[in-house]
Formats: sequence, structure tokens, C-alpha cells
Amino acid sequence: MKKLTADEIKREELKLLIKFDKFCKKYELRYSLAGGTLLGAVRHQGFIPWDDDIDVCMPRNDYRKLQSIFNNIDNEFKLVSDILENIDAPFSKIINEKFFVISDDNNSELDKYLWIDIFPIDGLPDDKKACERIYFKCDIYRSTLYLIDSKLKCQKLNFKSFAKYILKPLAKLYGRKRCVEKLEKIALSNPYETSKYVGAVTWGLYGTGERMLKSEFEKVVEVEFEGYKFPAFSCWDSYLRGLYGNYMELPPVEKRKTHNMTVYLKED
Repeated sequence: MKKLTADEIKREELKLLIKFDKFCKKYELRYSLAGGTLLGAVRHQGFIPWDDDIDVCMPRNDYRKLQSIFNNIDNEFKLVSDILENIDAPFSKIINEKFFVISDDNNSELDKYLWIDIFPIDGLPDDKKACERIYFKCDIYRSTLYLIDSKLKCQKLNFKSFAKYILKPLAKLYGRKRCVEKLEKIALSNPYETSKYVGAVTWGLYGTGERMLKSEFEKVVEVEFEGYKFPAFSCWDSYLRGLYGNYMELPPVEKRKTHNMTVYLKED
């Protein structure tokens, strides 16, 4: 059983992204690099050195079309999502089942195989307070999902660890599926087509920092990532500032987080 190095993990993830990019171009699906991957493209012209995943986003309609066609056409990789009923998550993943993953941080079935994440972009209200309320509600359900997947480690007893032991069974009782359904319902409350503002809602981890003018989101520019050109939305600068503040400044070492995953090549 072969264990992948950090560089090998990135190379295999890049293959997933290249295949996804070709697929989207062939079937005229709009997408953009997002999150830490977009930050990596802008600041490092590739992966953030300590990062170990790839994030992209798609307008809701393109995201839906991807669900309906990808697994009928591509035989190399697999698309998983709540829409396809093969994972309980409010976003999609394209996975390579040749590589299985062991994570130090969680027991989630979502991270069982090497992946790229695909996040739907939905409409958001013009009023910023209303937008904040949407993200506040979503945070509750996302926190529940994190709790369900978290590992209970033997560690020094403190209030946080004690609370996790109490709350995790309650979160599991509420269930992943119900959380995902709630997140999807909130995301669809402002249709993309009729909204002036858009953003990642179901997995919008940075709240109103995710919000973009749709007119700017739909303008496409190209950015370099690991020697290849990939699409990005034209408002990438304001988006990255909304997520990370002064994004060109490297964070302190203690904040350079990875997924703490070990990846193995499955033997035939």
C-alpha cells in the first residue's frame, strides 16, 4: 500500500481539477476557482504551500446541470452530492476512488477518497442585515455537521471538550440529512436568477464576506494555478479581502491549517 507524499497529493488533485475544467468547457458549464484555491492562484500562482485541497464554485443552474450529466459521461472520476443521494452534504465533490484518505480530525464519509470540492453559488438579499441573518442560520447547521463528524479524542478535560462529549450525541440524533436539507432550503430562498448579489451560502464559511455583485461574479478572468490557466470571477480582489482581509500577507505559522490527512493508493 503506497502512501502519498504532500506533493503527490497535490499532483493528483490537480489532475482532478484539469479534468473538471475540460469537462466544464466541453459542456459549457460556468465555474470559478474559489476560497483557498483562488487565494493560492493569486498569491502563489498555485497551491498555498501548506494547503492540501481544491475548491471551486458554480452558479446554481450550472451546478444542477453538472449533477445531471457528469456520472453519465465520465468513467474515470465520480461526482457525489446530496442531490445524487450518494453523500449527505450541501455541496458536491469529484472524487478519485483509487486514493483513500484517513483524516486525523474527523470520521466523515465525505473525505473518504481524494477530492475537489464544488460549491453552489446562490442568490443573496440586497439588505446586508438580512444577509447576516442567513449566514447566522447556516452557521448553526454547519456547526452541527462539524460536530457529527468530529473525533472525540482523549485530551485534557476542559469546558470545550466536555461540551463536545455532551453535544455530539444530540447532533447525531438531529442528523446529517436534516442539516443538509435546512441548508439547501435557506440557500434557495433567494433565487440566483433574480438576485443582485450572490455568494456561497450552504458552505459560506466567511459570512457576508462571501457576498459578491452578480454582475461582477459573472465576468470571467483567468488566473494561473500550477502552470495552468483557470477561470475566476472578476471581483476576486474584493472577494479575497472579504474572506481573508489583507490576503497577500502570510498568516502566522500556527494558523496555517491543513486537513491533516494521510492518502494511500489502493492496490489492485
